[in-house]
Amino acid sequence: MKYICSSCGTEYLKWSGKCPECGQWGTLEEIDDVPSTTSTTTGKSGQANGTVAESEALLKYKNNPIDTDGANRKSTGFSEFDRVLGKGIMPGEVVLLAGEPGVGKSTLLMQLVLKYIEKGAKVLYVCGEESPSQLVSRLKRLTDVKNEDDFDNFIATEDTTVENVAELIQSDNFDLVIVDSIQSMISMASRTYPGSISQVRLCGSLLTRAAKKTNTPIFIVGQINKGGDIAGPKVLEHVVDCVLYMEGDEFNQYRILRSIKNRFGSTNEIGVFEMRRNGLKEVGNPSLLFMETKSESSGSAIGVILQGSRVVFVEVQALIIERDGESGPLRRVANGIKKPRLDMLCAVLMKKGNVFLGNKDVFVNVVGGLNVADPAIDLAVCAAIKSSVNDKILSKKTVYFGEVGLTGEVRGVWGVDSIMEEANRAGYEEIVIGRTKVGSSGGVKVKKLYKISSL
Repeated sequence: MKYICSSCGTEYLKWSGKCPECGQWGTLEEIDDVPSTTSTTTGKSGQANGTVAESEALLKYKNNPIDTDGANRKSTGFSEFDRVLGKGIMPGEVVLLAGEPGVGKSTLLMQLVLKYIEKGAKVLYVCGEESPSQLVSRLKRLTDVKNEDDFDNFIATEDTTVENVAELIQSDNFDLVIVDSIQSMISMASRTYPGSISQVRLCGSLLTRAAKKTNTPIFIVGQINKGGDIAGPKVLEHVVDCVLYMEGDEFNQYRILRSIKNRFGSTNEIGVFEMRRNGLKEVGNPSLLFMETKSESSGSAIGVILQGSRVVFVEVQALIIERDGESGPLRRVANGIKKPRLDMLCAVLMKKGNVFLGNKDVFVNVVGGLNVADPAIDLAVCAAIKSSVNDKILSKKTVYFGEVGLTGEVRGVWGVDSIMEEANRAGYEEIVIGRTKVGSSGGVKVKKLYKISSL
């Protein structure tokens, strides 16, 4: 018997009214220790034969070597989904998919289910938030198939007891398991309510153990708290193999699937989807979505970022409003980049770039709703701000790619050769970069910018 704080997840051997770690009152929850599912064999002498089990496990992995080239990966049927996962799903992989309510998590997974059952694969769907009849109704909406017999390989269960689900996974040969959602699951080892820290922690561990034991890939849907993080203990993200975030809002039909943890692939890749009436559709060339218009106007610059192996061109727009004797703090509004980054770039432009912003409000927007954390977008942001201040139009055939430092220098960023190749293919004529070595430009004019004052 032990107690876990529902606020910080700290474990204690005895109950107290206040958690000594985080200081919260009434947050200690009583749970039973999870019984171990591993057993040791005992010989005639009464000694545990742990070495026998160990040697059997080693023999198993010698006969089935680890897949290093991804030959055993299974495609999801979506090239964008496969890109984010790392060329497909590994056997026994546990994927945690999170996102805001209504962003399309369940829709994406239902389309994944359709891809699997069309190939004759067997799928288990644990529905904790919907009834099986509602799931079948959604399947029919997402596909033209009307015959009930086409869903024979699709098994839905309303049983949210994780021990029963784990036993079901181990007793049958499923090709895919969907758990929607982890907050609706409950373990008999804890007396707390579903969705609490102890319940999410136990359920996540038991599902992961079942996946590894049977080599069955499991997709787990995770809810988001008011802070935008995955609800539940952080240990859930440590246990799973891959953590995916689906980004988007109700005013934007595009959805971005981003990996923040991936044991079997890169965390820099993104997948772009378009939400339509009959589900999500892949977007093969996302650069077209993040370019507002080809008409030239001041305050607009073309930037480029690297998302794994994908080169994405984005349009950065800036609007500078001069104050006429107004008092109060200056406004620095950033959409698509972090506000502290914008504050820093404005300070660098004032100090090192000969751009006076002391009486001006600055509004910066990355077109298309894309959130950019890559510092390579800095040069495009500075170019857009200076263009708006001077009311000077920048060419739509010019791309800006570089990081701006506090001393005013423009630093080179890795991947410039890939940028050159893609810029040439996309029809751009000039690329402005920082201090970096450049290979073959491929016909694109290269302009090196060492100081922000030369922008």
